[in-house]
Amino acid sequence: MSGEVPSGWSVKRVGEIAVVNMGQSPPSAVVNDEGNGLPFIQGNAEFGARYPTPRQFASDCPKVAQAGDILLSVRAPVGEVNVAPERICIGRGLAGLRPTDGDHDFLYYALAGLAPVFARLSQGSTFDAINVRDLRSISLLVPHRDEQRRIAEVLRSVDQVIAANRAALHQTVRARAATLHTAFEETDWEPVKLGGLGRWQSGGTPSKANPSLWDGNVPWVCPRDMKSPVVRRTESSVSSRAIGGACKIAPTGSLLIVVRGMILAKAIPTATIAMDATFNQDVKAFQPNGRVLPKFVQLCLQHQEQALLNSVNTATHGTKKLDADTIANVDVPLPDLATQRELTDAVTDMDLAMALYGEEHIRLMTLKNALMSDLLSGRVRVPA
Repeated sequence: MSGEVPSGWSVKRVGEIAVVNMGQSPPSAVVNDEGNGLPFIQGNAEFGARYPTPRQFASDCPKVAQAGDILLSVRAPVGEVNVAPERICIGRGLAGLRPTDGDHDFLYYALAGLAPVFARLSQGSTFDAINVRDLRSISLLVPHRDEQRRIAEVLRSVDQVIAANRAALHQTVRARAATLHTAFEETDWEPVKLGGLGRWQSGGTPSKANPSLWDGNVPWVCPRDMKSPVVRRTESSVSSRAIGGACKIAPTGSLLIVVRGMILAKAIPTATIAMDATFNQDVKAFQPNGRVLPKFVQLCLQHQEQALLNSVNTATHGTKKLDADTIANVDVPLPDLATQRELTDAVTDMDLAMALYGEEHIRLMTLKNALMSDLLSGRVRVPA
């Protein structure tokens, strides 16, 4: 560790301020899913925001972390931290640390602050684990206990706000899913085949050999642009000269769906567009015939995503594809347009709230990272 030590602080090794308990995997014969023994965690795959969620148990545990012990990932990705919510069996991917002198949460945040260091060490190298000797020898800047407690209180308060924001996001996600379930599973709306509610347009890509067809004022939508329910901007654009033939204009409000690409192995991206746009050959655009709102169709497709994923095929060259017939045969429970509008408006409000919660999470995490850097280095002191 380099740099000036803040007044009243000292440099201590992890082994001086904590008991380090390296994990050891139990025999596979004693690992089970039936709840026999202690909860078992092999590595950081079960880590949560602060506490892990074990998925397995072990009836014979060579290494046990006590409730409250700090769990540190000692295999790639090295440096992730959690707290043991109860006595748990820890595998070789983890170490349990218990402070011997100092504030528990200060050590938790100090270890969490090392994650960027471990990440830099692992870039472009074979660094994928840390042994007990190296872990115990890591140096930390340590203030006196009262200041440790004050630093931990500040960071805990930020974590509490992050947790509340995350809970609100999850609640909105659940409310959205429940709303769609009620609309499409618990109503007596008459189902209509999607193919009878409009037509689908195929897209295309202008020639890359002709620069005059590119970088114009016409947005060109690709699957990578469809990461949110509404496309408002695109990475690429084409000129008006490109329009015609395979390149067609979809009017504002049209619904787009990805029909080709490896993304279809795990998701069926859909999005409406907030502007007139053209789109590539991996995407189709839906033009309704007046009986249905594009947004309503989008919600129906989202609700039936798993069934659509089960219908995805693999082309001869290995990529995934969703056939036009599969889309056309989707059953759309169809109410009147006013009811459709009521549902789409409600879900749009939820989508907006989810986006705002997501933006707030990014802001809060940026704030937390800055505070950790300032407080754990002593650049900013927390007054008594």
